[in-house]
Amino acid sequence: MITTSDYAQIERQEFSIKSLICSSLLVILLFITSILSCANGNEIYVGAQACISCHKSQGDAWSRSDHFQSMQPATPDYVLGDFSDFHFTAGKRTTRFYKQGEHYLIETLNEKGKAQSYPVQYVFGYYPLQQYLLETEEGRLQAFDVAWDSRPVSDGGQRWYQLQDDSVTDPDHPFFWTGYYQNWNSRCAACHTTDFAKQFNADTNQYQSTWTDINVACESCHGPGKEHITRVKSKTYSLTQSGLQELGKKLAFHFSEGDPIARSTGNASETSLTLNICGACHSRRAELQEPITTAPYHQQFQLEGLNEPLYFSDGQIRDEVFVLGSFLQSKMATAGVTCTNCHDPHSGDTILPGAQVCSTCHAPDVFAQPLHTNNHEGADCLDCHMPERIYMGVDARRDHRFHRPSSKHPNSGSPCLACHTKESEEWVSNALVNWPKRKGASTDTLGEWAAINNRLSASDPTAVLEAIMHLNNTNLPVLESAALVEKIVTFAPREIINSVFDLARDEDPLARQSAARAAANLPETERYKIWLTLSQDPMRSVRSVVASTILSDSPEWFTRSPELTALLDEYQRILLRSQDHPGANLGLASIATYKQDLPAAIKFYEFALTVDPQHIPSLLSYADFLRNVGKEAKARELLQRALKYGSDIASVQFAYGLQQIRDKDYQAAIAHLRLAANSDDAVPRFSFVFAVALWQQNQRQQAVTVLAHANTRWPGNYDVLLTWAKYAYQLRDKDALRNSLEQLGYYYQTDPTYLQLQHLIQ
Repeated sequence: MITTSDYAQIERQEFSIKSLICSSLLVILLFITSILSCANGNEIYVGAQACISCHKSQGDAWSRSDHFQSMQPATPDYVLGDFSDFHFTAGKRTTRFYKQGEHYLIETLNEKGKAQSYPVQYVFGYYPLQQYLLETEEGRLQAFDVAWDSRPVSDGGQRWYQLQDDSVTDPDHPFFWTGYYQNWNSRCAACHTTDFAKQFNADTNQYQSTWTDINVACESCHGPGKEHITRVKSKTYSLTQSGLQELGKKLAFHFSEGDPIARSTGNASETSLTLNICGACHSRRAELQEPITTAPYHQQFQLEGLNEPLYFSDGQIRDEVFVLGSFLQSKMATAGVTCTNCHDPHSGDTILPGAQVCSTCHAPDVFAQPLHTNNHEGADCLDCHMPERIYMGVDARRDHRFHRPSSKHPNSGSPCLACHTKESEEWVSNALVNWPKRKGASTDTLGEWAAINNRLSASDPTAVLEAIMHLNNTNLPVLESAALVEKIVTFAPREIINSVFDLARDEDPLARQSAARAAANLPETERYKIWLTLSQDPMRSVRSVVASTILSDSPEWFTRSPELTALLDEYQRILLRSQDHPGANLGLASIATYKQDLPAAIKFYEFALTVDPQHIPSLLSYADFLRNVGKEAKARELLQRALKYGSDIASVQFAYGLQQIRDKDYQAAIAHLRLAANSDDAVPRFSFVFAVALWQQNQRQQAVTVLAHANTRWPGNYDVLLTWAKYAYQLRDKDALRNSLEQLGYYYQTDPTYLQLQHLIQ
């Protein structure tokens, strides 16, 4: 952090010879970088070079950071990979890495499957891997999918490797390097440069992107520097009037006698600004506007919740969710710990090596584990409480939830198995049940939440009552309480109404977003109250969730009040600025369909598939749209495309199976519906429809078997249970009838249809 003493140093201009030499070298590098960057003409940004001229020590620390190396020009100073005419083969593609003079080039397959050479424009990152950015057309940069493993040879590094599996080398693959998912402008640039302006033109499908600094430099966090320099020069600078972005407080934590954990007397909310600034990039989120350092997080971004497959059902990281969503689940976040309590803000390093940083707040007796010693790999704080997960093949990233390994966690990758490699999750669970408890240790509320959340995720209605009790009796982090409410409301909307209203009144925008989603399942009066109130929320992220929920659930509600009509207009503007994302065009097509502007809807659907021709949600939604307007042949063609690119996706198999039913090809339909129902990402409806199709084709015993299996997989689903009981009754299958009625009575004992069936068999 920049302190008052730093400004005293500026006044004195007393620099050591060493710092002068280091900073001079840094300025030279910055000068080279500035020549090769793309100035955006934003005069309030002054560039890192201006900052370094005064803030030497911070600049030196920053020059050693991942932020400094986030992106650099492709020069010998920064290129790590082997470009000595090296040939790398993956799948059916051979790529050549070579040089022409001082220029680095990559010869590989283009989007048409033809060999083409591309000059390397920039390097992306440096450790443990480095990627290379290639320009496929003017202004459009793509991240090449063969990366350099920059780890030491002893760790398996110093090699080229394919980031995904070999099938990605096919130009038809959705993740081929020239496609949407590898586009730098839309998916990477905002967090790898400073003051990035995307400047996408949907009419021409082209970018004219600009930035101030080529990497994550000073003004990415501190905000525009022009006013600050003016204040320093005019001697109107003060700590409260610095001309820079307020970074928020870093609370001090102190030990008290008898307490093994350091506490702070400060207010945890005072640290939120720091989380906003770091979290802007270190989070899985959608952009709602052009990112601005000085704007609140929830005005600019919509954070992804604890949804599978992004997270495991116990809240552990699974996909690339980065840090914020994980950290907000932690006791550290609740206590007011923030990023800079553990990390130096300029170098990014932890303030002490490895697990030693934990000792700044946790006394030695906290580490005393009777069955583990703390002197071997796998048994220190980080290995147990911040387990690593590997991304991009070689990049180990730690979970920032700081959870305690629990016997109640469902199958989500216990950290214990990193060492106990021959054991199972069941063995871990049994071992932890008998694990000696430290005196004064808190209740494992996280383990309880994880177990309940896992059951709700599996559509188990028997977890509802337990979930409501846990919600009411436990002080959960907002993301965790929101996850429970959004699941409970699908089973018991009336029982959870008060909790939804509590979320809608919460000061945390994440809670209010959750209330907006949950309201879709409430009775009409309560739904309207929540949506109308939240449509005027001060945070754009909340308003955006209200709009998207109404659009997908009941778009006719937009006409119910001027506030909701205005909300739709705002949401449309949000989507229009993100037309280089297929999902935004899908939303725009839905709005156009609601407004009965069918030509506009077609235009947006077509552009979604221009941005990403293999985008499965767009293919399925567009097919539905075309079928509804009588264009059955084109709809069928789109479903065939979806099947080509997404045959492993349950919803694709399901949609194609329904199309086969419409085409009266019942044998083919049953084959696709079977694949949908048996997929890992299936939902209960897929098995229900599959069973109905079997029944209608006189495969009736199979239909009963499918429903029985579906009830095992998703206990308590009403449609599955009721149909199972009806079919068993008609087949006179006594065992199936007894089992289905027993289950139906357990979950829905007052249901009229259940009571009628009971009456029939008596």
